[in-house]
Amino acid sequence: MTAIKKDLTRLNATGMVERARSHEQRLDGNAAFPTPVPSLATITTAREALEAAITDALDGSRTAIAIRKARRTELKQLLDQLAGYVSSVAEGNELAILSSGFEVRRRNTPLPEPGAPKGLRAALSAHPGRAVLDWEPARGAVTYHVQVNRSSPDDAAAWELVGVSTRSRYTVNGLADAKPHWFRVSAIGAAGMSPWSDPALTMVHGSR
Repeated sequence: MTAIKKDLTRLNATGMVERARSHEQRLDGNAAFPTPVPSLATITTAREALEAAITDALDGSRTAIAIRKARRTELKQLLDQLAGYVSSVAEGNELAILSSGFEVRRRNTPLPEPGAPKGLRAALSAHPGRAVLDWEPARGAVTYHVQVNRSSPDDAAAWELVGVSTRSRYTVNGLADAKPHWFRVSAIGAAGMSPWSDPALTMVHGSR
């Protein structure tokens, strides 16, 4: 079985910049991955911020070095999300994965798909138009895709992607005031995409 190979942890700040630039070039206009998550613009912004931090840290300033470390961590998190997106869209297609700039790892024993996330909760927020979601971590998950349904959980066509998270929680903003919203989550791992979680319902607070 073919799985995506990230090898991001071992990269220093300069290596992270080069890896990000490679993905930007290979995914720009790549028909196999039409809507990268996160967007290429977001990755470019983070990559340029890390490049600036690398330059600023050349004088050995502790503060500048700390900022460089933080910017590297931010870019790594974005590339982790991108790996999850590529893995879910490519569905094991080796050529597609390679075209994105990631490498592939072949496994003799097929990995199981992650299980559907459990315990999804959608909590009210004190902020208008915002819902706070959390769920139990799914074993083997690289990222999680979060969807919202603004009409009925039984309307399959009404589900839409609102975000991708590397953690088992997510905050959704920009929701309609004083209306019910249903949410569901899927885990994305090296072996593919899990079934969707059971939906969770919340009524979003309106502005006062």
